[in-house]
Amino acid sequence: MQLIIKEKENKNFHSTVKPIALMEYLIKMVTPKGGIVLDPFAGSGSTLVAAKKNGYKYIGIELTEEYIPIIEARLNAIQEDKQQKLL
Repeated sequence: MQLIIKEKENKNFHSTVKPIALMEYLIKMVTPKGGIVLDPFAGSGSTLVAAKKNGYKYIGIELTEEYIPIIEARLNAIQEDKQQKLL
């Protein structure tokens, strides 16, 4: 599974990818349990990934259509990783 995730990450050509650990920290600082994370400039989806990993609901908005597949792949990789850990 790790190989698949790394391949998907290699396709991330967004110019300002944020560290997921940083976004997790920031989300936990300002979002109450059960809250919703809103990212109006989703980019490659780092904030959304951090939200999903920590069990928050999330809404992402991105104007540039070519980034949408990157966001979807990163979010789907989290679900795949969780399923692998359960097996």
